[in-house]
Amino acid sequence: MRTSVVCWDWNGTLLDDVDICRTVMNQVLFERAQPAFSDRESYRRSFRFPIRAFYADAGIADDEFVPAADRYLSLLEFAMADAQLRPDARSTLAELARRGVPQILASATVTDALHRQLHPHAITDVFDEVLSIADAHAASKADVIAEWIGRIGAAPQEVLLVGDTNHDREIADALGTRFVHCSFGHQDLSGETGLETIESLSEVLALV
Repeated sequence: MRTSVVCWDWNGTLLDDVDICRTVMNQVLFERAQPAFSDRESYRRSFRFPIRAFYADAGIADDEFVPAADRYLSLLEFAMADAQLRPDARSTLAELARRGVPQILASATVTDALHRQLHPHAITDVFDEVLSIADAHAASKADVIAEWIGRIGAAPQEVLLVGDTNHDREIADALGTRFVHCSFGHQDLSGETGLETIESLSEVLALV
C-alpha cells in the first residue's frame, strides 16, 4: 500500500538538537557526580526510551529521576534557543507540501515547550496537526498518534513514521505503520535488524 501521510518526529529528526541535549544531560550528570557522555556517539549508543531507563543507565537512581528530569528540562528550555533545523528539513517539508502530501508532527515533548521550540523556525503551516504529550516524565507519544490515526480514518499502512528512536519504531510496529529511522538522531539503532534507515531527510521524498 502506498504511503499517503507522513508523521514526523521533532527532536533529533527535524530539529538538530542532539549535541545540545547531550551537553544539558552532562550538566545534570555532573551535578549528581556521575560520568559524562564523552562524545556524541557515546550519548547516542546510550539514549533510549523509556527515558527513565536511560537515566538509570546513566547512574541516576529511580527515586532521583523526577528531580533530575525536571532539572534537565529547565536547563534545556534555555539551551534550545541555539537549536537549528536540519539542513534539508525545510526543503523536504516544502516539497511534500507542494505535492499535497498530508504531514503531521508528533513529539514526546509537552505542548507548551514544543510550541516554544517550533516558534523560531516558522514551519508549523506545513503540518495538518501538531501532536504533543501532557506528561513530561512519561514522554510517550504512542496514544496521541494512535488517536490521530483513528480520528482521521487513515489505514496505518499508508502512514510513514519518520523518527530517530526505539520509541518511534515501537509505535510504528504497534500501530502497523511504516517506519524509517534517521541515522543522525538521538539514538544509534544500527545493531537492530530489519530497519529501514535514511542518512538525510531528503531521502523521504523517494519513499512517498
